[in-house]
Amino acid sequence: MQAHRILLVLGGTYHDFDGFAATLTPVLARGGAQVEATYELNRLHDLGDVDVVILYTCLSGPTAEAPDAAGIDEGQARSLAEWVASGGGLLALHAATVSARNNPTLRGLMGGAFESHPPQFAFTVYPMYGPHPITEGIEAFTVHDEFYIQIYEPDVAIHMVAMDRGLCHPMVWSKGVGQGRVAHIALGHGPAVWSLPAYQQLVGQAVGWLGERRG
Repeated sequence: MQAHRILLVLGGTYHDFDGFAATLTPVLARGGAQVEATYELNRLHDLGDVDVVILYTCLSGPTAEAPDAAGIDEGQARSLAEWVASGGGLLALHAATVSARNNPTLRGLMGGAFESHPPQFAFTVYPMYGPHPITEGIEAFTVHDEFYIQIYEPDVAIHMVAMDRGLCHPMVWSKGVGQGRVAHIALGHGPAVWSLPAYQQLVGQAVGWLGERRG
């Protein structure tokens, strides 16, 4: 991995955000990456010193049931989208796509939006046929995790899939946005997944691919 400058954005509900940062920051730093972790969403307005933004968030935004729920607002979403289009790299991890449910800008940027998940269970994630830098050297592996069911856009390239109740769902995808790149990895609810070598390799290779255009 090149010595990328990574902004790790955290925040929301239902997840151990500090635990994720404590586990993955050393993994990313092994390759020389400089990682800044923050809960400050307004940092998305100032990304000039960043190569890759990682969103490990679960931000639903205001709803009728929870009018005060935190979320990425439209100004922050547009700043992020413009930065990616100018050559930045965005890695939307796990519940980051929750933010896209009620935000068309984020849905278009990330390539999809979270819909639901059943209770956690063990399932196997399979790489798609054909090489890609994100999944290079990664064979099928099994996780005990939340199985994310998502809407996804037709412009994404799907790199890994998993099966639930007879249907195949994307677990890893990527897309180009202007001069930049976006990747999404749906896995990653807790330490049982974060600590897997295959998951750490997947995240590291995604960061490497995303940072190529700015690294």
